[in-house]
Amino acid sequence: MKSLKILLILPFFSVFTQVGIASSFPQILEMFGNNAFYTSTFIAITPFVSMALGSFWGPILRKYGERKSFLTGLTGWGISFFFVALFLNNPLLAIGFRALQGVFDPLFFNIALTGVSKADISLKEKSKYYGYVEIMGSLGAILGPLILGTGFIYFPNVFLFVLAIFLTVYGLLTFKNVDDVKIDYSKKEKKKFSPVIFLATIFGIITLVAIVSNQVIIPVYVENNFGMPVLGKILSSAFSLFVMLGNFMKHKIYGVKKWLPISVGLVIFVSYLFMSNPLIYIPIAIFSGLLLGLSLTMSSEYASILSKGFEDTGMSVFSSLRISGNIFGPYLAALSMPFVLITLSAITIVSAGLLTVSEEEED
Repeated sequence: MKSLKILLILPFFSVFTQVGIASSFPQILEMFGNNAFYTSTFIAITPFVSMALGSFWGPILRKYGERKSFLTGLTGWGISFFFVALFLNNPLLAIGFRALQGVFDPLFFNIALTGVSKADISLKEKSKYYGYVEIMGSLGAILGPLILGTGFIYFPNVFLFVLAIFLTVYGLLTFKNVDDVKIDYSKKEKKKFSPVIFLATIFGIITLVAIVSNQVIIPVYVENNFGMPVLGKILSSAFSLFVMLGNFMKHKIYGVKKWLPISVGLVIFVSYLFMSNPLIYIPIAIFSGLLLGLSLTMSSEYASILSKGFEDTGMSVFSSLRISGNIFGPYLAALSMPFVLITLSAITIVSAGLLTVSEEEED
Protein backbone atom coordinates (compact mmCIF):
# COMPACT_ATOMS: atom_id res chain seq x y z
CA MET A 1 0.00 0.00 0.00
CA LYS A 2 2.87 2.38 0.76
CA SER A 3 4.22 1.73 -2.73
CA LEU A 4 0.86 2.55 -4.31
CA LYS A 5 0.67 5.83 -2.40
CA ILE A 6 4.06 6.87 -3.81
CA LEU A 7 2.85 6.13 -7.34
CA LEU A 8 -0.45 8.01 -6.98
CA ILE A 9 1.18 11.46 -7.25
CA LEU A 10 2.51 10.72 -10.76
CA PRO A 11 -0.82 11.10 -12.67
CA PHE A 12 -1.22 14.49 -10.96
CA PHE A 13 2.08 15.80 -12.35
CA SER A 14 1.47 14.37 -15.82
CA VAL A 15 -1.88 16.17 -16.19
CA PHE A 16 -0.75 19.23 -14.20
CA THR A 17 2.13 19.79 -16.63
CA GLN A 18 0.23 19.11 -19.86
CA VAL A 19 -2.88 21.17 -19.01
CA GLY A 20 -0.78 23.94 -17.48
CA ILE A 21 1.27 24.21 -20.68
CA ALA A 22 -1.83 23.98 -22.88
CA SER A 23 -3.45 26.84 -20.95
CA SER A 24 -0.36 28.98 -21.66
CA PHE A 25 -0.86 29.08 -25.43
CA PRO A 26 -0.83 32.93 -25.64
CA GLN A 27 2.41 33.22 -23.65
CA ILE A 28 4.15 30.43 -25.60
CA LEU A 29 2.95 31.95 -28.88
CA GLU A 30 4.64 35.22 -27.93
CA MET A 31 7.88 33.44 -26.91
CA PHE A 32 7.91 31.59 -30.24
CA GLY A 33 7.61 34.77 -32.29
CA ASN A 34 3.85 34.38 -32.93
CA ASN A 35 4.45 31.12 -34.80
CA ALA A 36 1.20 29.20 -34.19
CA PHE A 37 2.54 25.98 -35.74
CA TYR A 38 5.52 25.81 -33.39
CA THR A 39 3.30 26.68 -30.43
CA SER A 40 0.67 24.03 -31.21
CA THR A 41 3.38 21.43 -31.85
CA PHE A 42 5.12 22.29 -28.56
CA ILE A 43 1.85 21.64 -26.71
CA ALA A 44 0.67 18.57 -28.65
CA ILE A 45 3.92 16.67 -29.23
CA THR A 46 4.11 15.14 -25.74
CA PRO A 47 0.65 13.48 -25.76
CA PHE A 48 1.18 12.35 -29.38
CA VAL A 49 4.48 10.64 -28.52
CA SER A 50 2.93 9.23 -25.33
CA MET A 51 0.05 7.75 -27.28
CA ALA A 52 2.39 6.26 -29.90
CA LEU A 53 5.02 4.80 -27.56
CA GLY A 54 3.22 4.40 -24.22
CA SER A 55 2.45 0.69 -24.67
CA PHE A 56 6.20 -0.10 -24.73
CA TRP A 57 6.34 0.55 -21.00
CA GLY A 58 4.34 -2.66 -20.42
CA PRO A 59 7.19 -5.03 -21.40
CA ILE A 60 9.65 -2.78 -19.53
CA LEU A 61 7.57 -3.01 -16.37
CA ARG A 62 7.26 -6.77 -16.75
CA LYS A 63 11.01 -7.27 -17.30
CA TYR A 64 12.53 -4.76 -14.88
CA GLY A 65 9.74 -4.26 -12.33
CA GLU A 66 8.15 -1.16 -10.84
CA ARG A 67 11.16 0.13 -8.91
CA LYS A 68 13.65 0.38 -11.81
CA SER A 69 10.95 1.59 -14.21
CA PHE A 70 9.89 4.26 -11.70
CA LEU A 71 13.45 5.56 -11.32
CA THR A 72 14.13 5.47 -15.07
CA GLY A 73 10.86 7.18 -15.94
CA LEU A 74 11.12 10.01 -13.41
CA THR A 75 14.78 10.80 -14.05
CA GLY A 76 14.26 10.65 -17.84
CA TRP A 77 11.20 12.89 -17.57
CA GLY A 78 12.99 15.31 -15.23
CA ILE A 79 16.11 15.59 -17.41
CA SER A 80 14.14 16.07 -20.64
CA PHE A 81 11.89 18.67 -19.00
CA PHE A 82 14.97 20.45 -17.58
CA PHE A 83 16.20 20.92 -21.15
CA VAL A 84 12.73 22.09 -22.21
CA ALA A 85 13.11 24.88 -19.65
CA LEU A 86 16.70 25.56 -20.68
CA PHE A 87 15.84 25.93 -24.39
CA LEU A 88 12.40 27.47 -24.00
CA ASN A 89 13.42 30.39 -26.21
CA ASN A 90 14.50 28.03 -29.00
CA PRO A 91 11.30 26.53 -30.49
CA LEU A 92 12.91 23.60 -32.34
CA LEU A 93 15.01 22.43 -29.39
CA ALA A 94 12.12 22.98 -26.96
CA ILE A 95 9.82 20.88 -29.18
CA GLY A 96 12.50 18.19 -29.47
CA PHE A 97 12.87 17.84 -25.71
CA ARG A 98 9.07 17.94 -25.28
CA ALA A 99 8.98 14.95 -27.63
CA LEU A 100 11.61 13.22 -25.48
CA GLN A 101 9.47 14.01 -22.43
CA GLY A 102 6.62 12.18 -24.18
CA VAL A 103 8.68 8.97 -24.17
CA PHE A 104 8.69 8.94 -20.35
CA ASP A 105 5.38 10.67 -19.60
CA PRO A 106 3.06 7.66 -20.21
CA LEU A 107 4.78 5.77 -17.40
CA PHE A 108 3.15 8.16 -14.91
CA PHE A 109 -0.31 6.72 -15.53
CA ASN A 110 0.89 3.26 -16.63
CA ILE A 111 2.76 2.42 -13.44
CA ALA A 112 -0.03 3.70 -11.18
CA LEU A 113 -2.80 1.81 -13.01
CA THR A 114 -0.69 -1.34 -13.43
CA GLY A 115 0.32 -1.25 -9.77
CA VAL A 116 -3.33 -1.16 -8.70
CA SER A 117 -4.30 -3.86 -11.20
CA LYS A 118 -1.57 -6.24 -9.99
CA ALA A 119 -2.08 -5.54 -6.28
CA ASP A 120 -3.43 -8.40 -4.19
CA ILE A 121 -6.53 -6.53 -3.01
CA SER A 122 -10.28 -6.90 -3.58
CA LEU A 123 -11.99 -5.43 -6.64
CA LYS A 124 -13.75 -2.95 -4.37
CA GLU A 125 -10.40 -1.78 -2.99
CA LYS A 126 -9.01 -1.59 -6.52
CA SER A 127 -11.99 0.53 -7.56
CA LYS A 128 -11.15 2.94 -4.74
CA TYR A 129 -7.52 3.21 -5.81
CA TYR A 130 -8.49 3.66 -9.47
CA GLY A 131 -10.65 6.50 -8.22
CA TYR A 132 -7.63 8.02 -6.49
CA VAL A 133 -5.61 7.78 -9.74
CA GLU A 134 -8.33 9.64 -11.65
CA ILE A 135 -8.79 12.16 -8.81
CA MET A 136 -5.10 13.04 -8.96
CA GLY A 137 -5.39 13.54 -12.72
CA SER A 138 -8.48 15.73 -12.30
CA LEU A 139 -6.74 17.74 -9.58
CA GLY A 140 -3.84 18.30 -11.96
CA ALA A 141 -6.27 19.57 -14.61
CA ILE A 142 -7.63 22.12 -12.14
CA LEU A 143 -4.34 23.31 -10.63
CA GLY A 144 -2.21 23.19 -13.80
CA PRO A 145 -3.68 26.37 -15.34
CA LEU A 146 -3.79 28.15 -11.98
CA ILE A 147 -0.17 27.45 -10.96
CA LEU A 148 1.89 26.51 -14.01
CA GLY A 149 -0.27 28.61 -16.34
CA THR A 150 0.19 31.64 -14.11
CA GLY A 151 3.91 30.89 -13.87
CA PHE A 152 4.18 31.12 -17.64
CA ILE A 153 2.97 34.72 -17.46
CA TYR A 154 5.76 35.84 -15.14
CA PHE A 155 8.70 33.38 -14.84
CA PRO A 156 8.17 30.44 -17.25
CA ASN A 157 11.75 29.13 -17.18
CA VAL A 158 11.92 29.23 -13.39
CA PHE A 159 8.65 27.32 -12.93
CA LEU A 160 9.70 24.63 -15.42
CA PHE A 161 13.14 24.27 -13.81
CA VAL A 162 11.56 23.84 -10.37
CA LEU A 163 9.11 21.23 -11.64
CA ALA A 164 11.85 19.27 -13.44
CA ILE A 165 14.14 19.28 -10.40
CA PHE A 166 11.31 18.38 -8.00
CA LEU A 167 10.24 15.30 -10.00
CA THR A 168 13.83 14.12 -10.40
CA VAL A 169 14.58 14.51 -6.69
CA TYR A 170 11.25 12.87 -5.79
CA GLY A 171 12.21 9.85 -7.89
CA LEU A 172 15.69 9.58 -6.37
CA LEU A 173 14.38 9.85 -2.79
CA THR A 174 11.42 7.50 -3.07
CA PHE A 175 12.31 4.77 -5.60
CA LYS A 176 13.70 2.45 -2.90
CA ASN A 177 10.25 2.44 -1.29
CA VAL A 178 8.59 1.33 -4.52
CA ASP A 179 8.03 -2.43 -4.44
CA ASP A 180 8.01 -4.68 -7.48
CA VAL A 181 4.49 -6.13 -7.59
CA LYS A 182 4.67 -9.85 -8.27
CA ILE A 183 1.63 -11.86 -9.27
CA ASP A 184 1.19 -15.37 -7.87
CA TYR A 185 0.23 -17.26 -11.04
CA SER A 186 -0.46 -20.38 -9.00
CA LYS A 187 -3.63 -18.55 -7.98
CA LYS A 188 -4.16 -16.69 -11.24
CA GLU A 189 -3.86 -17.87 -14.83
CA LYS A 190 -1.09 -16.20 -16.83
CA LYS A 191 -2.27 -15.15 -20.29
CA LYS A 192 -0.88 -13.69 -23.48
CA PHE A 193 -1.92 -10.21 -24.57
CA SER A 194 -5.50 -10.18 -25.83
CA PRO A 195 -7.18 -7.52 -28.02
CA VAL A 196 -10.16 -7.71 -25.66
CA ILE A 197 -8.45 -4.88 -23.73
CA PHE A 198 -9.46 -2.55 -26.58
CA LEU A 199 -13.08 -2.76 -25.38
CA ALA A 200 -12.07 -0.92 -22.20
CA THR A 201 -9.69 1.33 -24.14
CA ILE A 202 -12.37 2.55 -26.57
CA PHE A 203 -14.83 3.00 -23.71
CA GLY A 204 -12.21 5.06 -21.83
CA ILE A 205 -11.48 7.18 -24.91
CA ILE A 206 -15.18 7.95 -25.43
CA THR A 207 -15.58 8.89 -21.77
CA LEU A 208 -12.51 11.14 -21.84
CA VAL A 209 -13.69 12.75 -25.11
CA ALA A 210 -16.98 13.65 -23.39
CA ILE A 211 -15.13 15.13 -20.39
CA VAL A 212 -12.67 17.19 -22.43
CA SER A 213 -15.40 18.37 -24.82
CA ASN A 214 -17.42 19.70 -21.88
CA GLN A 215 -14.34 21.41 -20.45
CA VAL A 216 -14.09 23.28 -23.76
CA ILE A 217 -17.83 23.81 -24.36
CA ILE A 218 -18.81 25.21 -20.96
CA PRO A 219 -16.53 28.30 -20.86
CA VAL A 220 -17.31 29.12 -24.51
CA TYR A 221 -21.06 28.75 -23.88
CA VAL A 222 -20.89 30.96 -20.77
CA GLU A 223 -18.85 33.65 -22.53
CA ASN A 224 -21.22 33.67 -25.52
CA ASN A 225 -24.29 34.01 -23.29
CA PHE A 226 -23.00 36.26 -20.51
CA GLY A 227 -19.86 37.88 -21.95
CA MET A 228 -17.95 36.85 -18.80
CA PRO A 229 -14.86 34.72 -19.57
CA VAL A 230 -13.83 34.50 -15.91
CA LEU A 231 -17.22 33.04 -15.00
CA GLY A 232 -16.76 30.52 -17.80
CA LYS A 233 -13.45 29.34 -16.31
CA ILE A 234 -15.01 29.10 -12.85
CA LEU A 235 -17.93 27.00 -14.11
CA SER A 236 -15.56 24.80 -16.12
CA SER A 237 -13.63 24.22 -12.89
CA ALA A 238 -16.94 23.36 -11.18
CA PHE A 239 -17.52 20.72 -13.88
CA SER A 240 -14.02 19.33 -13.22
CA LEU A 241 -14.76 19.22 -9.48
CA PHE A 242 -17.87 17.13 -10.19
CA VAL A 243 -15.70 14.81 -12.30
CA MET A 244 -13.39 14.46 -9.27
CA LEU A 245 -16.37 13.72 -7.04
CA GLY A 246 -17.45 10.97 -9.43
CA ASN A 247 -13.90 9.53 -9.38
CA PHE A 248 -14.04 9.44 -5.60
CA MET A 249 -17.52 7.88 -5.39
CA LYS A 250 -17.01 4.97 -7.82
CA HIS A 251 -15.85 2.53 -5.14
CA LYS A 252 -19.32 2.88 -3.62
CA ILE A 253 -20.79 1.38 -6.80
CA TYR A 254 -19.40 -2.14 -7.20
CA GLY A 255 -18.44 -3.43 -10.63
CA VAL A 256 -18.99 -2.54 -14.27
CA LYS A 257 -22.41 -0.96 -14.82
CA LYS A 258 -23.96 -0.39 -18.25
CA TRP A 259 -26.43 2.09 -16.82
CA LEU A 260 -23.62 4.58 -16.15
CA PRO A 261 -22.78 5.53 -19.77
CA ILE A 262 -26.46 5.32 -20.69
CA SER A 263 -27.23 7.79 -17.90
CA VAL A 264 -24.45 10.08 -19.12
CA GLY A 265 -25.90 10.07 -22.63
CA LEU A 266 -29.41 10.79 -21.41
CA VAL A 267 -28.27 13.67 -19.18
CA ILE A 268 -26.30 15.20 -22.07
CA PHE A 269 -29.37 14.86 -24.31
CA VAL A 270 -31.52 16.62 -21.68
CA SER A 271 -28.92 19.42 -21.55
CA TYR A 272 -29.30 19.72 -25.34
CA LEU A 273 -33.07 20.19 -24.92
CA PHE A 274 -32.44 23.15 -22.58
CA MET A 275 -29.38 24.67 -24.29
CA SER A 276 -31.37 27.83 -25.09
CA ASN A 277 -31.79 28.46 -21.35
CA PRO A 278 -28.38 28.94 -19.64
CA LEU A 279 -29.84 28.77 -16.13
CA ILE A 280 -31.03 25.23 -16.81
CA TYR A 281 -28.37 24.03 -19.24
CA ILE A 282 -25.34 24.94 -17.10
CA PRO A 283 -26.36 23.02 -13.93
CA ILE A 284 -27.24 19.95 -16.02
CA ALA A 285 -23.91 20.13 -17.87
CA ILE A 286 -22.01 20.43 -14.57
CA PHE A 287 -23.95 17.51 -13.07
CA SER A 288 -22.98 15.34 -16.04
CA GLY A 289 -19.41 15.66 -14.74
CA LEU A 290 -20.35 13.48 -11.75
CA LEU A 291 -21.54 10.63 -13.99
CA LEU A 292 -18.56 11.05 -16.32
CA GLY A 293 -16.19 10.84 -13.35
CA LEU A 294 -17.84 7.57 -12.31
CA SER A 295 -17.50 6.25 -15.88
CA LEU A 296 -13.85 7.30 -16.17
CA THR A 297 -12.89 5.39 -13.03
CA MET A 298 -15.00 2.45 -14.24
CA SER A 299 -13.00 2.37 -17.47
CA SER A 300 -9.83 1.65 -15.45
CA GLU A 301 -11.68 -0.93 -13.37
CA TYR A 302 -13.00 -2.56 -16.56
CA ALA A 303 -9.51 -2.63 -18.10
CA SER A 304 -8.20 -4.33 -14.96
CA ILE A 305 -10.82 -7.07 -15.29
CA LEU A 306 -10.17 -7.62 -18.99
CA SER A 307 -6.36 -7.68 -18.58
CA LYS A 308 -6.22 -10.40 -15.91
CA GLY A 309 -3.14 -12.47 -16.58
CA PHE A 310 -1.44 -9.84 -18.76
CA GLU A 311 -1.71 -6.78 -16.51
CA ASP A 312 1.62 -5.17 -17.49
CA THR A 313 0.95 -4.98 -21.22
CA GLY A 314 -2.83 -4.67 -20.96
CA MET A 315 -2.91 -1.69 -18.61
CA SER A 316 -0.04 -0.02 -20.48
CA VAL A 317 -1.93 -0.22 -23.78
CA PHE A 318 -5.11 1.01 -22.08
CA SER A 319 -3.56 4.02 -20.34
CA SER A 320 -1.41 5.12 -23.28
CA LEU A 321 -4.21 4.94 -25.88
CA ARG A 322 -6.85 6.46 -23.60
CA ILE A 323 -4.77 9.66 -23.72
CA SER A 324 -6.09 10.21 -27.25
CA GLY A 325 -9.37 11.40 -25.72
CA ASN A 326 -7.50 14.59 -24.79
CA ILE A 327 -6.72 15.09 -28.48
CA PHE A 328 -10.10 14.19 -29.99
CA GLY A 329 -12.18 16.06 -27.39
CA PRO A 330 -11.30 19.61 -28.48
CA TYR A 331 -11.86 18.72 -32.15
CA LEU A 332 -15.35 17.42 -31.36
CA ALA A 333 -16.08 20.49 -29.23
CA ALA A 334 -15.24 22.68 -32.22
CA LEU A 335 -18.40 21.46 -34.00
CA SER A 336 -21.61 23.49 -33.84
CA MET A 337 -23.22 23.43 -30.39
CA PRO A 338 -26.39 21.38 -31.02
CA PHE A 339 -24.52 18.80 -33.09
CA VAL A 340 -21.74 18.26 -30.55
CA LEU A 341 -24.23 17.58 -27.73
CA ILE A 342 -26.24 15.14 -29.83
CA THR A 343 -23.02 13.40 -30.88
CA LEU A 344 -21.77 13.15 -27.28
CA SER A 345 -25.14 11.80 -26.17
CA ALA A 346 -25.15 9.15 -28.91
CA ILE A 347 -21.57 7.90 -28.50
CA THR A 348 -21.79 7.63 -24.71
CA ILE A 349 -25.03 5.61 -24.91
CA VAL A 350 -23.57 3.36 -27.62
CA SER A 351 -20.40 2.88 -25.53
CA ALA A 352 -22.46 0.85 -23.05
CA GLY A 353 -22.33 -1.93 -25.63
CA LEU A 354 -18.58 -2.21 -25.03
CA LEU A 355 -19.17 -3.33 -21.43
CA THR A 356 -19.34 -7.11 -21.79
CA VAL A 357 -18.09 -8.66 -18.54
CA SER A 358 -20.29 -10.83 -16.37
CA GLU A 359 -20.56 -10.74 -12.58
CA GLU A 360 -18.49 -13.95 -12.42
CA GLU A 361 -15.65 -12.30 -14.38
CA GLU A 362 -15.75 -9.28 -12.06
CA ASP A 363 -15.24 -11.55 -9.08
